[in-house]
Amino acid sequence: MKARIESYTMPFIYAESVYYSVKAADRYIPVISFLTDRDYDYAHFSFEGTARVVITCSEPIVTYSISPLALNIHGNLNDCELSFDLQESRYLILKINNLKELVIIADPLETDRPLASGEGIYNVVTVYGADNAGASMATSAIQQAINDAGLAGGGIIYVPEGVYKIGNLTLVSHVTLYLEGGAVLRATDNSEDYTVNFHKTSLKMDGTWLLQTEPDSCNITIKGRGTIDGNGSWLRNHQSFVSNLIVPMTVSGFTIDGIIGRDAGLWALIPTRSKGVKISNYKGFQSMTDYEDDAIDIIESQDVLIKHTIAISEDDSYSTKTWNECTDIAKNWSGKPKTLENVTIDDAIAWTCCAAFKLGMGVEQAQRNVTFKNGYIYKASRALSVHHRLGDAPAEQITFENIDIEQVIYTRNGPYWLQLEIEEHGRGIGPVRNVTLRNINIRDKGTLPSKLRGKEHFMVENVIFDHIYMPGSTKPALTLQEMNIIDTDLYTLKDIH
Repeated sequence: MKARIESYTMPFIYAESVYYSVKAADRYIPVISFLTDRDYDYAHFSFEGTARVVITCSEPIVTYSISPLALNIHGNLNDCELSFDLQESRYLILKINNLKELVIIADPLETDRPLASGEGIYNVVTVYGADNAGASMATSAIQQAINDAGLAGGGIIYVPEGVYKIGNLTLVSHVTLYLEGGAVLRATDNSEDYTVNFHKTSLKMDGTWLLQTEPDSCNITIKGRGTIDGNGSWLRNHQSFVSNLIVPMTVSGFTIDGIIGRDAGLWALIPTRSKGVKISNYKGFQSMTDYEDDAIDIIESQDVLIKHTIAISEDDSYSTKTWNECTDIAKNWSGKPKTLENVTIDDAIAWTCCAAFKLGMGVEQAQRNVTFKNGYIYKASRALSVHHRLGDAPAEQITFENIDIEQVIYTRNGPYWLQLEIEEHGRGIGPVRNVTLRNINIRDKGTLPSKLRGKEHFMVENVIFDHIYMPGSTKPALTLQEMNIIDTDLYTLKDIH
């Protein structure tokens, strides 16, 4: 089937790549240079059908890779051009020569895109006069649209293409925030434009919740092909200020579909003490140099599904956490501390200088029934991690399944492919039990031994290794030594096969 392509205008606040140009089905796709040469560039479009993607490089292409390698996408090379076909939505990371990586975001076409006007549509430009040229603050206009929709019992906040300078926004029940492709909600350069919601002790910085939900709200959605930009690198380096980008807190029924969450400066997307959360087609683009800038953290929430996403960050890409009320970042969270249960992260791509798929470090309340499956790890320091370091609650019923690990190369607390560890840090210790690792393909095991370590009265219990493939082997490993799991103490195995 001939491809249908939708491309998006490049926001004027971003710089174009100096290394790459991209076409999809002969349509030009803007390539955005993300932050510095230590980061990456990205190109974003939506499509259906079969699309020929052509990448033109600024120099002759000598070497290249298309990740996830497990997808077996092979390119055709012609001097400075690399081409390949896509038949379905894919998020890809290309490494060409020694240049910065290029991320290709090929989204599915939107199937339920709303009209820009009509009954139940609150257009922030045509009705509320929000400035989409980025010259003046748009916060009040957008918030008024949200409030009016809430008072009417719900509606769609339509944000057309353009750049909107914002401070804090609060979403309310039964409201959908729709960001058209090419629309950017952009945090300002000035920390005085925000409410201070917390102090991050480790960074010695105050911080804010840029987009948050009203406490005890329900049925809130953020969708579209636009971008929420925390301007985090600027705020950290020039204002000593950080933000959590999107904070669904004590909400029942929360959905994100299709947007880009960019440059938070701290943990970006953090569903907190919420229930019934669905995150799909989300792109978490964080700095590769900002410490503690996790891309997606699921915190004290229940019934969470994350599907078809990519998360790039210096710190953890995907993690689950439970804290207590004394934790610095949690002191002003609404509600009471909760357990974390029934979380599934499916079809996810991780690239991080720290842990890719992780439970912990905080386990102040129980975490149970957590599954990472059908995942791809491009680069990490620790690929798979259960790190019980803070708290005395159990972490149990944890599954890592059908995961392909490409490079375990970074040295922050690594590099090793597996960490199952209980580690006391002055706030109690608790058990880790019933962990299953199934169908794990390890292309790089890291240069350090992997860990399987309990602590004092608490063992890492009932661990199953089922079809773990080490580099270069077509047969599953049958011993811990074969899996390079040598740093061991206080554990029990249920099975290796």
